[in-house]
Amino acid sequence: MGDTLAGSKNGYTCDTNVGIKFCETPNLGNLLACRLNFKDSEIHLNSQVVIETEKNNYDIELISKLLHKSTGANIIFGEITDDMQNDSEYLLRFCETLHHGDSQILAYARATKTTLITCDKGLVTAARFCGVNVVNPSILPCHEITKKVTKSKFHRIVKKTLAKPSQTKQKVKLFVLEPGQKIIMILS
Repeated sequence: MGDTLAGSKNGYTCDTNVGIKFCETPNLGNLLACRLNFKDSEIHLNSQVVIETEKNNYDIELISKLLHKSTGANIIFGEITDDMQNDSEYLLRFCETLHHGDSQILAYARATKTTLITCDKGLVTAARFCGVNVVNPSILPCHEITKKVTKSKFHRIVKKTLAKPSQTKQKVKLFVLEPGQKIIMILS
């Protein structure tokens, strides 16, 4: 699999929340570009995404430019067809985690056979249930790595020394080093 995530090689469909996150978090595009293969790809923004974006007072043209700039992918503005609308109504009946707008976005991704990019956990669950490839930028590996940083042994020793300096002074002997000598510190 390499450095890219599985999914459609040529197409991605963005959910509204990802577009909004692009405006609020400019580095999200770089994160996605590092993890997904956007070479010769298209990112679809469908009519439902456009409606929801404008409803939330965001500029769809700005989002489109940010997506293109950070990924290099072509941006496609797609329409929800009657068949997609019928599929979205079907999905609403069988997927409890969906609401009307998300069902249309999912139906669009199914019809275009594109990978869905969303941060909405309910939509991720429904997409997996329906067999649609899905990427959740909120849980990409670099986000998890920052949470798992552990302190080094040296950091713990320094912190302990600062907390109880009188006890530490008794354990460390002070002496002058000759050139070439090394400091060996034994803490018990």
